[in-house]
Amino acid sequence: MFNLKERVALVTGGSRGLGFGIAQGLAEAGCSVVVASRNLEEASEAAQKLTEKYGVETMAFRCDVSNYEEVKKLLEAVKEKFGKLDTVVNAAGINRRHPAEEFPLDEFRQVIEVNLFGTYYVCREAFSLLRESDNPSIINIGSLTVEEVTMPNISAYAASKGGVASLTKALAKEWGRYGIRVNVIAPGWYRTKMTEAVFSDPEKLDYMLKRIPLGRTGVPEDLKGVAVFLASEEAKYVTGQIIFVDGGWTAN
Repeated sequence: MFNLKERVALVTGGSRGLGFGIAQGLAEAGCSVVVASRNLEEASEAAQKLTEKYGVETMAFRCDVSNYEEVKKLLEAVKEKFGKLDTVVNAAGINRRHPAEEFPLDEFRQVIEVNLFGTYYVCREAFSLLRESDNPSIINIGSLTVEEVTMPNISAYAASKGGVASLTKALAKEWGRYGIRVNVIAPGWYRTKMTEAVFSDPEKLDYMLKRIPLGRTGVPEDLKGVAVFLASEEAKYVTGQIIFVDGGWTAN
């Protein structure tokens, strides 16, 4: 079960944080992995680690997912190297924190363009390759904001992730005819570079820990299992779903 050998996955934002955690899980299951990142050096280092540790074929590619032309080049490169694509993980994302009434418009737009437009661009350009797969899967990354907005000053991020959740359901319905499954993994509180500001605040960290039934925050490796499942044959009847991996936060 959960064997991904001879499969090819694209992971945007795959050079670090949650994206790299998921990339590790896919590689561990035998999947070839394309690591895409805005930083080519980081992408290359991540891809090399996957090859060295798991013995899978990898490719690193520099791509800003908010730039449609760069996304097109990314998918062209995937087709040229592998000739196929089975799984897409849209893990590239950013956040900016400001009170809603003072949010700089350029920053609000940037968050939407990376998190929502970027997810759509990658799905759109990956479509032609995915429809040729016998088990195509798109895994989009949501957040707790899909269920509830847990902190102030993240109106742009909340709007973008709410959009990702709705886009996922729309694509699942529209592309089901091609066998393309589209789901969301919604992480809880994970310590990454993007969330470091929150984790460095003792009061906020204490608040989080008291609300998480499992008593701890997440680590990127906690997403490996659900990502491998969604990419595998065992999830062939799972689409249009939002799966929270949050230590029980949303049950509290």
